[in-house]
Amino acid sequence: MGNNPIKDIMHATSLLDSSNTREFKKGEFITSEGDASNETMYFVLSGTLSVYKNRNNVLEEINQIQAGEFFGEIALISDQPRSASVLVKSDDAKLILFSKEKFIHQAKTNPGLMFAILRAAVARIFKAEIEFEKYLKLSDTIGPGLVAKLNQNIVKANNIKILDYLQSIPSETFNKGDRVNVEGTATDGCMYFLSHGTLKSTKKINNRNYLLTKYEAGNFFGEISFFSGMRRFSTIYAETDAVVVPIDKKIFLNLVNLNPELVFQQLKNFIWRLVNTEKAIQIIKNQLETRPKDTDLRKFKKGDYIIKEGDLSNETMYFILNGELSVLKDRGEKKDEVNVLTKGDFFGELSLISNQPRTASICIKSETADIVLFSKKKFIEQTRQNPNLMLSILKATIARLLRAETSLDKLIKKYPDLETNLKIKLDQSRIENINIFKYVHSVYITNLMKGDKVFSENEGSNGCMYFLLDGQLTVQKMHNKKVFKITTLEKGDFFGEISIVTNIPRYNTVIVSSDRAKVASIDKAILERIIHLNPGFLLSLLRTVIWKLIIIEQAVTKYNIEFDMYESKL
Repeated sequence: MGNNPIKDIMHATSLLDSSNTREFKKGEFITSEGDASNETMYFVLSGTLSVYKNRNNVLEEINQIQAGEFFGEIALISDQPRSASVLVKSDDAKLILFSKEKFIHQAKTNPGLMFAILRAAVARIFKAEIEFEKYLKLSDTIGPGLVAKLNQNIVKANNIKILDYLQSIPSETFNKGDRVNVEGTATDGCMYFLSHGTLKSTKKINNRNYLLTKYEAGNFFGEISFFSGMRRFSTIYAETDAVVVPIDKKIFLNLVNLNPELVFQQLKNFIWRLVNTEKAIQIIKNQLETRPKDTDLRKFKKGDYIIKEGDLSNETMYFILNGELSVLKDRGEKKDEVNVLTKGDFFGELSLISNQPRTASICIKSETADIVLFSKKKFIEQTRQNPNLMLSILKATIARLLRAETSLDKLIKKYPDLETNLKIKLDQSRIENINIFKYVHSVYITNLMKGDKVFSENEGSNGCMYFLLDGQLTVQKMHNKKVFKITTLEKGDFFGEISIVTNIPRYNTVIVSSDRAKVASIDKAILERIIHLNPGFLLSLLRTVIWKLIIIEQAVTKYNIEFDMYESKL
């Protein structure tokens, strides 16, 4: 058996009745969309064809057919109208035309040609199967039921001559649980006939075993590897004690000679499998196309972990559509539930800005939960398309920052030194903030001198946050009547953002430590206007808040403070 179906066919056509072949010129239509079925299938011996669909009275090319490919196969098994127009694209083309009667006739007079055409059909099935598995890996909504439906067309021997002949061929016996074939192993050049017992066929997709079908006595199986020479398509187990008859090419051709209809049955089987697989591919494609790009809706069940504390960042943020989730923190040998997240909540926003490890574990508490996963790319797009959503995320992150600062303040009065890598990233963030602030207008800018205060600890909130355009500021806090330096703010830093989400008094004092400083004040109304005109500003601000949060949470971890970052929201 050769490895090239088209070469096999070209060799076999030397014995073909000339009435089965036809030559076409460039531009000629072979079939037209909507035409009644003429029960004819076409095989391209030479040339290139174009496949067209009518789109609003305009013919649109949707595919090309090359030598060695076939089309119109559905007409052999259905009387549906032609679903597309096919015309000659090359200067000329030569085709074999097969009606059902001619196909069966050729099976007896030219078995080599029929065998080669079956091989070509299997090659197309293989291509479709590979594409189906590729799309199946991208979808989590396709269940095993659809996979099983693709494999229900089975050829059954019911001709007495064939059954008598098969009885005379040596058979193999398998005990219940034995493997008859193993997925991925090389073919032995045989297909099989099950003369006794029951078999089941399984295939591994996405690390999951799918039941494809079951075979009963009288069924043929293993045709895909037999006609293609490819490795075994699935693993087949004996569900009961079974007796199997191996069929090599010589035996198969003897069967065809006894009953030429067998070849047509095999072709029908392949055509239905191909049609169903291509339909399944289109179903998954449509689902993927209608799903928002770079987002992923996932369903989870009780006990599933979405993320685990200490896991590396996957640059993904999560939105809860429905369900309840437990937020768990490691406390030595146990995990404490520190909060419960519900519909409308989000988590994982830190991973969009940094690659810091996850700071808590999130586990499904309800029976089920639907969660939307946002990639970093989609998140950035949303800052432009849906600023209100991003503003909500900013407010929640600022509230979390306030809780972290409060927890840290219970024990220490100074932030720890930054890791070198973290300092570099924070400096990069400041540069990006300065660049984007160049495009921000209508803000009030104040020039300050050394020693001037921007605001003081316990001072009532004026609803403003600030951006340091130039200079250096010191953040101070009073403790036991002593002033402690908490940290230093550099050019490009936002600060005072807590006043955007709450009216509590100022948490600390910010004072100018350089000779001069230039500070921009931004109230809520101005912030919303800026975001509307320049959504990138929101991402810049959120990035700064998240970096602050990371720094403080590192301090919390370093000083072993039990900080419940997800407890009540402000």
